[in-house]
Amino acid sequence: MTQEEKERIEEQSMRMFVTQGIKAVRMDDIAQQLSMSKRTLYELFGDKEELLYRAMVRYFERNRKRWEELGQETPNVLERLFLVLNDVMESSETTRRLLENLQKFYPAIYRKLMVEGSARNRQGFREMLEQGISEGLFIDNIDMELAITVLYYTASAITTRRDMILPEGMTERHAFTQIVSTFFRGISTAKGLEIIDDFLKKHCPEQRKQRKTTR
Repeated sequence: MTQEEKERIEEQSMRMFVTQGIKAVRMDDIAQQLSMSKRTLYELFGDKEELLYRAMVRYFERNRKRWEELGQETPNVLERLFLVLNDVMESSETTRRLLENLQKFYPAIYRKLMVEGSARNRQGFREMLEQGISEGLFIDNIDMELAITVLYYTASAITTRRDMILPEGMTERHAFTQIVSTFFRGISTAKGLEIIDDFLKKHCPEQRKQRKTTR
């Protein structure tokens, strides 16, 4: 079997785990969906745990690829950071459900993915912050490790949150945008602040309305 065919199995398995649930999907179900024998699946991946791991790696890699594509659509790294974190929020319900099931039923896979994902995500935030400094959007004397940690745990909290207790009438998106924009304002140059205001004006009109009513 070619690498392309093996990747097709991983892709289909990933979609089944995401839509049907990690615990519910059996190797028999995957084999039937792919019109192949269960024996072939076991020969290729050894057991369900290995196939599940490969499928989840593919899920998170797909997310990171989407974030890279967002970067190609934005004129600067600050807007890219907003869009990446917004995308994290958009997919948070699915991601949280997958992680909860992994932690409950396949804790070893969960721990492995968390260690690997943390390293990749922190490096991604580092590269974007460094790019922001080089573009003159962020001040050059920020505590890089602290900034990375704040961004990483903000994204993690969004992914793992349950129901958020918010002020009456405030949406989760509004709260998220306010938290993120406040953080970026704290490390931005005058040029960066202008970009933040322009971004909020174009994409988050309710945020600007809230700011005006509180002045």
